[in-house]
Amino acid sequence: MKRRRQADRLSALPDEMIQHILSQLPSEEAARTSLLSRRWRHVPAGVTSVDLADPAKGDSTRNNMMEDLDLPVCFAHKVTGAILGKAPSAPIHTLRLDAFNPPDHLLDQWIGYAVSSGAEDINVKLRYWHMSRRRLCPYGSSEEASADFEKCERNSYTKAHNHLFRCRTLRRLRLTNWWLDLHGTVSMASLETLCLARIMDPKGLLQHLLSNCPRLADLTLQECPSLTKITVASAHLRSLAVICCHHARRIKLGSTCLQSLHYKGGLPRKSLFKLANHAGVAALTVEICEDLSGKEPTDFAPAIKLIRRCTKLAYLHLSLRPSMAYHSSFTDAVPCLQNLRQLGLRCTLCDDDDIRSVAVLLRDTQNLEVLSLFPLGPEITNEVLSSDSESDMEPENNNVEDGVDYSSQVTDSGFWPMQISCLDDKLTRINIAMYRGMQLEKMLAKFLLSKAAALEEFSVTLTAECSQSKRKVAKELRSWRSNHHAKVTVSGL
Repeated sequence: MKRRRQADRLSALPDEMIQHILSQLPSEEAARTSLLSRRWRHVPAGVTSVDLADPAKGDSTRNNMMEDLDLPVCFAHKVTGAILGKAPSAPIHTLRLDAFNPPDHLLDQWIGYAVSSGAEDINVKLRYWHMSRRRLCPYGSSEEASADFEKCERNSYTKAHNHLFRCRTLRRLRLTNWWLDLHGTVSMASLETLCLARIMDPKGLLQHLLSNCPRLADLTLQECPSLTKITVASAHLRSLAVICCHHARRIKLGSTCLQSLHYKGGLPRKSLFKLANHAGVAALTVEICEDLSGKEPTDFAPAIKLIRRCTKLAYLHLSLRPSMAYHSSFTDAVPCLQNLRQLGLRCTLCDDDDIRSVAVLLRDTQNLEVLSLFPLGPEITNEVLSSDSESDMEPENNNVEDGVDYSSQVTDSGFWPMQISCLDDKLTRINIAMYRGMQLEKMLAKFLLSKAAALEEFSVTLTAECSQSKRKVAKELRSWRSNHHAKVTVSGL
């Protein structure tokens, strides 16, 4: 008896639905589906997105440069073919390009065609032969680190095209490695999401751009050296991220709808952020990439004031270098966070004081449900603080296998007696990333597992050097549980 051929349910879907599915894929993968059958031959032509990444690396070495020149198909031809190959009834709604040194005239045509098609989402990242890969952050490990572009890069990026800023249909715009150059009218009445990364703005036109985005809801500014003082007047702004814009002095927000605020940089200056409604902020991320050792309590005041004024936080993430306890202000001055549900901590565990710092924060979070820890290893700290050494970070221990410390002498002596109410009945999930199995990490893990009575899930991600020891680590962690119904999962990178 012959078996009945199973029906192809995917091919039975209407063209519009299949094209919507294919629009979530890179353009090259979507185009390959035309080879499946006659039914699929003309379907990719109706996809309303172009999503392509140039494989050229653009490394400075001669061998890699020659490899880039030997790529089988010119990236510019791919983009042009993908655009011209669209059906007349398929306008480009989404344009995503990661392009290496594209010709200016072609880049102008690609963006111009998308704008004239009524594009809603444009994301263009540019790369150049001369571009440095270093972060624009003065707190890096390099002696030449600074918060600005290198001299060879200044005024050398491609200028943003004028028609891009007069597109009334555009809702999401992401630009990376561009020169902001505005001429004539700027009208972006529909723009809701704006992300600018490594933008050159020698004429200070960023404020002019923001003032003409009346419906802006999500704004991300990353590594923009020209940012000093800005005002975002949009009453719809819900999310703001300011990442490594180290020249920023004043950021004024007029929206009372702001829910998420992300700041990464040095210790903020006094009144860096002026918010219309601090109480509306539910998610706050503060990442300090500056060395905190030797700082005075007054240096921490602006950051602590910001946390204090956000009285209804449900999510808080703190990232401090080198450690939590280099100054106690962050732990001693943080008020009781009654509404906090999720807490993330990223720091180095150097000694017992750092463990105590975590405990103090937990003591003030009575309703905490999710705790995420990101302990930094000694090798990361060495990049930031040249004075630290691995011998200072961890004591010698002979019971180390596959990078994991399996000594049994793990106590909670790093904690003084304190009542941490969230461990009794609220904290249900704990995540630890970059777990190395070192003594202080184990001390903290044991304390949390042995005290969290309501714990449901405890997950650990091991570093690469000890990822082969999943079973041993999992067995040790399970032995510390006070709630034996809690699920312990261990995974490697």
